[in-house]
Amino acid sequence: MKELWSAFGWVLPIIMVVTISLIFAVSFWKKRKGKGRWMNLLPVLFTCITIGAICLITLTPLTGGNVSEGSVNFDPFSNLKLNLIYRNHLDVPIRNLMANILLFIPLTFFIAWWMRRSKQIILMVTFIGALFSFGIEFAQYYLPLGRATDIDDWIMNTFGSFIGGLLFVFARLIYNLLRINKKIN
Repeated sequence: MKELWSAFGWVLPIIMVVTISLIFAVSFWKKRKGKGRWMNLLPVLFTCITIGAICLITLTPLTGGNVSEGSVNFDPFSNLKLNLIYRNHLDVPIRNLMANILLFIPLTFFIAWWMRRSKQIILMVTFIGALFSFGIEFAQYYLPLGRATDIDDWIMNTFGSFIGGLLFVFARLIYNLLRINKKIN
């Protein structure tokens, strides 16, 4: 049993998050009635798929069989500073920061689409993205995944959440303008 846990224990948080998300999605879908029911299910399904993908990317162990503890960094942008001072290049840290931003844009775009009737949608999805990112960093800290817990990841994921909310607001604005234009013509 111990060998089984060490080989597949890292999958448990991913399975739990995806299962809870899908249960929530199905219960949300069952409450809806009418012809728009399937269209209301799309953002929920895309959100669940995105959550599963983010968990697979961020919560899979980096090493093979012998997984160790990862590193911890609570000093904002210290890796960027170190690479600038000692290595004289920004290629790797900029790629890492951009990947963290891009990772959360689809998640919060789909959450915003799901919650499209809410007021202060950008603030809400940014908070949800920040909370989800905190959960990932917390899991990376406490689970023996060999991953680094980094404040930079949390900051950039939160920024990506903000951008995802903004993109949804702009997409909704363009959609409404096109719909109004179509009614006029």
